Amino acid sequence: MSSSILRPQTGAATQPPTFQLTQAETGSLSHLDILRLVQAGFALSDVQAMVRSSSLFKSYKLLERIMGKSARTIQRLSNPQNEIRLNPQQSAVALQYAQGLELAVMVFGSQTLAENWLGRSCKHLSGIVPFEMLNTSVGFKVVVDYLERARLGVYQ
Repeated sequence: MSSSILRPQTGAATQPPTFQLTQAETGSLSHLDILRLVQAGFALSDVQAMVRSSSLFKSYKLLERIMGKSARTIQRLSNPQNEIRLNPQQSAVALQYAQGLELAVMVFGSQTLAENWLGRSCKHLSGIVPFEMLNTSVGFKVVVDYLERARLGVYQ
């Protein structure tokens, strides 16, 4: 994704993706708090920061996928004086990608290993690329279930 779509980093890249979206520590928000944030819509600048935090997100042009808009349109929308917010559906999808990456990092121990796993087909998921499943609630649940089993050492 071009750097014109993603504003320059401001040091937030060390924060987990969900922090970049919610501006709060993962454990400090209830499910209801997260629902309210999603319904209000995440700020485009926060989603851009989340995308910058992952080479996988950038290579898959995640921001364009989430918003359903071209890079040029997103660039035109990116105006610091008039902050754009994603709609609730787009925000929910952004959150699923962020949570999926964070769980994969927890399971695999590093963001590099997590991104490698998310970006390749997985025989335990019928050969589907896990990243490609995170855009729907059902696919997200399948990936999370698999990662939770892997984390606990329960294999098929």
